[in-house]
Amino acid sequence: MTTPPRSTPRDDPTPARGLRIPDPLDGLLRAGQADMKARLGAAFSQLGRKGHAVGLYEQALQGYRAANDREHQAVTLLNLGLTYWAQGEAEKSLAALREGMLLYRVLGNRRGEADALNCLGLVCYERGSYAQAVAYFEQAVAMLWELGERKVEADTLDLIGMAQRRQGRLSDAEDAHRAALKIRQALHDREGEAATRHALAVLYEARGQPERAIAYYEWAVRVRQQIGDRAGEAVSAYNLSRLYESMGFLQEAEALLARVVEIETRLGHPTLLQDEAELADLRRRRRDAGLPMPDEDTRTYERPDEELLDETRPSPRPPIGELKRPDLDGPD
Repeated sequence: MTTPPRSTPRDDPTPARGLRIPDPLDGLLRAGQADMKARLGAAFSQLGRKGHAVGLYEQALQGYRAANDREHQAVTLLNLGLTYWAQGEAEKSLAALREGMLLYRVLGNRRGEADALNCLGLVCYERGSYAQAVAYFEQAVAMLWELGERKVEADTLDLIGMAQRRQGRLSDAEDAHRAALKIRQALHDREGEAATRHALAVLYEARGQPERAIAYYEWAVRVRQQIGDRAGEAVSAYNLSRLYESMGFLQEAEALLARVVEIETRLGHPTLLQDEAELADLRRRRRDAGLPMPDEDTRTYERPDEELLDETRPSPRPPIGELKRPDLDGPD
């Protein structure tokens, strides 16, 4: 008899982390007052002191405006906008990011404009405005394709797919993820490919295809173990655990969740307490079911059935409408 999942599947934050957000700590060698304020703002932001960071970024921005330094105004606006968002000030965040995007456009800096569009997309995604997020991400991905920034293009395609999945546009979401997968494979980007496989697994769960979802989660966990991506391994193993539990395979679910808790303990992860409680509940249920308790968790992962991974199936639709790339046609 199957049981309901513990919770909804967790999305992988890897694609969002892969986006390039300009950092005032990088490439800023000058020592003016505005430059120092920008550096301090970035340092306080990294330390989690967002309130201090906002004040320093605002002071830096005033200095750059007084000097008519538009390039550094734009960089500071993007960082200020993301820091506003971390403080829960959505409207201020969007206003700063839009101003930064327009400045990059005026300057003719296409990469900066793409970064700003991706920042806008991230904020819209995180506040649940998925249609608007897709609109921003699609503008960014077109620019990134023109610029040849393929890794960030793949990250953006995965974010498009995640937003489309949340809108219920599952076929469109698969197209976006499969376009990302082709880029990852061409670049031999195993970390990125694992993130895309994870996203496809979540999609197949939403479609009611648990066997295909399990195959993709297993692949992601195995590769992440090999490359030492412990945070990524934990999020994929968590989803795989809850999927096994929902199908009644409590021993497999427990072994996976125990591994998740082990990793999160080492990383000081914010979901550790929640997952420890879920593990304790799962172990109680396993005892109640009369299943033997192992001395230790020894589950290993093998590459799943190639047919389930379906790496050679042609995509039935173009990746995302008019943004289809010629070199992404053909088999997956």
